[in-house]
Amino acid sequence: MNFDWNDLQFFLAIQRAGTARAAALKLETSHSTVMRRLQNLEEVFGSTLFDRTPNGFVLTEAGGHILEKAQSIEADVQQMTKEVAGSDIRLEGPIRLTAPPPLIQHLLLPHLNAFRLEFPLIDLELVATYEVTDLDRREADIAIRFSEHPAEHLVGRRMPDFNESIYASEKYIISHDFTGEGRSGKPKPEWVAWPDEKSYTNRIKPTPFSDAPITWRLPGFDIQCAAAHEQIGMVMLPCSIGDKDEKLKRVPRAGVYPSLPVWLLMHPNLRKLERVRVFSKFLAGAITAEKELIAGNKPRK
Repeated sequence: MNFDWNDLQFFLAIQRAGTARAAALKLETSHSTVMRRLQNLEEVFGSTLFDRTPNGFVLTEAGGHILEKAQSIEADVQQMTKEVAGSDIRLEGPIRLTAPPPLIQHLLLPHLNAFRLEFPLIDLELVATYEVTDLDRREADIAIRFSEHPAEHLVGRRMPDFNESIYASEKYIISHDFTGEGRSGKPKPEWVAWPDEKSYTNRIKPTPFSDAPITWRLPGFDIQCAAAHEQIGMVMLPCSIGDKDEKLKRVPRAGVYPSLPVWLLMHPNLRKLERVRVFSKFLAGAITAEKELIAGNKPRK
């Protein structure tokens, strides 16, 4: 077999860039060279490694098997280089992080920018989604997930506990009866919830307002906050969002309520990659540094 180990670099570049042309730009070579290297690999393995689609190159099943081995080889080479060259190894290359949109927007962005400035050769890509991104298919390198039981084969660590509380505008609090006694003559508060009413009903059971009606169902914390600003109702928010919102206050009798456990996870084959190891350590430290805020121990005065 006319196998060249360097062809794996081209294979990985195509997988990460999505097209041969983008991979060529990344590798500072020509489109024809990238295609020739890929063709050589496909001839060696006797399989098509990518389906060519209008939206780019998509891994085939055979390509998925090659990807796992190629990333492992890349990690071993980087580790060997680190051991030989000491701490002067250059940290560069792509890292794809997936996390829920509010976590990225309200907590992580300042930290991610600090990381980018410290390691400018690492190309961070953010996948802001509530969906469970498949780490086995390398749809992301690192995931932050809210889950009771993450997949056992993934590696990582549990993050500090995230808590939630109940918020409303000051005018809404003044004009509604939050005492639960019904003697003030004011109307009872109402919930602004997310669309899944059953899930939200379970979520508010531990609160003093479990029997309050759900009158609005709005997707996303940002639009729920906007509704609360407009005195439409009270909302259940992560403390990292609600306590920083100057237009909202915790309602009377509101406690803090735990969310699902939060995990920082990666595929075991990637933990040997130095850039992934450094970024995951940085990310864990950044979240831990905010533990008082995310636990709800720093309400706005």
